[in-house]
Amino acid sequence: NFKFFKELTSCIKEGPEDPEILNMGSCGLHSVNLAFKTGAKCTNWKIFDFMRALYYVFKNSPARRALYTLYTNSKDFPKKFCAIRWLENSQVAERCLDILPHIKVFIEQVEKDKNAPTSKSYVTIKEHISDPLLPAKLAFFQSIANEFESFLTEYQTDVPLIPFLFEDLTNLVSRLLKRFVLRDALKEGNILNVDFENVASFLPSKKIDVGISALCHIKKAKASEGQLNTFFKDARKFLIGCVRKLLERSPLIYILTRSVSCFNPMVTLSETLFDQRLTKLLLILCENNWMTPTSADKAKNQLKEVCAESKNVSKLKMYKRTERVDKFWFDLLSTYPKPCNDAISLLKMIMILSHGNSNVERGFSINKECLWENMKEQTLIARRIVYDSIQANGGINNFEVSKQLILSVRNSRGNYEEYKEKKRKEEKELRENLKRKREAENQLKELKAKKLKILEAAQKDSLRVEEEIASLKLLQKKL
Repeated sequence: NFKFFKELTSCIKEGPEDPEILNMGSCGLHSVNLAFKTGAKCTNWKIFDFMRALYYVFKNSPARRALYTLYTNSKDFPKKFCAIRWLENSQVAERCLDILPHIKVFIEQVEKDKNAPTSKSYVTIKEHISDPLLPAKLAFFQSIANEFESFLTEYQTDVPLIPFLFEDLTNLVSRLLKRFVLRDALKEGNILNVDFENVASFLPSKKIDVGISALCHIKKAKASEGQLNTFFKDARKFLIGCVRKLLERSPLIYILTRSVSCFNPMVTLSETLFDQRLTKLLLILCENNWMTPTSADKAKNQLKEVCAESKNVSKLKMYKRTERVDKFWFDLLSTYPKPCNDAISLLKMIMILSHGNSNVERGFSINKECLWENMKEQTLIARRIVYDSIQANGGINNFEVSKQLILSVRNSRGNYEEYKEKKRKEEKELRENLKRKREAENQLKELKAKKLKILEAAQKDSLRVEEEIASLKLLQKKL
């Protein structure tokens, strides 16, 4: 992606005065999810393997599911785990915790009855289930997943959120750091410059914040002191892996991300901070040929004047995140008595910056709501078309039922029968084609076998003739 970005930039920029593409790093949603995955893989817990195995050991196995229900009197089964499908990690971990006692009973019974599966998934579950700290590990995993999912949930939207990206990512990193870093170490410097090699800045192992649920499971577990120490050290590795990847790959490290936060209404309430970030933003835009210095100065003066007015200060204080930030600023600037054309141009420029591939990632969550087992691809596509059409018209309450739609519903049975007849013809044609293909293959095999027999017979005749020639030559020499 970054290689493509560089090539695209060099392609677009033909002259020194042409604007350059603004860079805020890779998708914020992808980088945050990747940070969570990296942290989970920094430990030796293999939580991903366990949750995946737990799902697949019961998938497409009615007999095994029936045995599970018989032995445990439970109808709760593991949820599907997919490391790249967001907003589901905590739910999967929660279900694992809920059914863990039942899984232990199930394993004991199938081992006792000598009816244990031999699959790799079952072996993986059996290895993990013997760990006394497995519930604590799952609880800690769920706790960290919840930290990330609050961000991922909010940013799965097309609403402009770029002014809040820096603060939200900073808060996420700060919450994770406070779990294992001394408060004094965080106060001394910027959280973006934490030295992970400085062990002295870390909390003692047993004071790491692993979450209330994990602590409860630790108290119940019959684990040795060595196992507990290893658990807390692994929890620290998990957190360090998450934070380190966030600081390496997320938009947080880009100056532009910090600068555009000047349009966060809360930032404008601090005059010094607002001035610093706005100035830096305008400098970046001027350096990349998106604004002239003159228009940048005008935009800065207009914004500062608007934000300094007492009536607008109260509006900025009353701002809530449920309101679209672009609409809020546009109303603020367009209703100001003096013209704010340069500030409005700047606003438009910033609000079109993307905080991530929200439409793609939101689609994962929507698909999850539409899916059930064994659904055909065509059905899912049809459901998504219906869903997207309703949303495009403002929701179910604003959807207009047209005459064409009513006629379509009335004729739906007829259309369905026509479709079935069409599918039957297609299947019949497919069967006939397959039959002809098999017949052709059989004929081809017969001809090849016939050819082989002819060649073998010819070879035998050739050998016989050669033997006769050799014998005649030998006789000729004797005479």
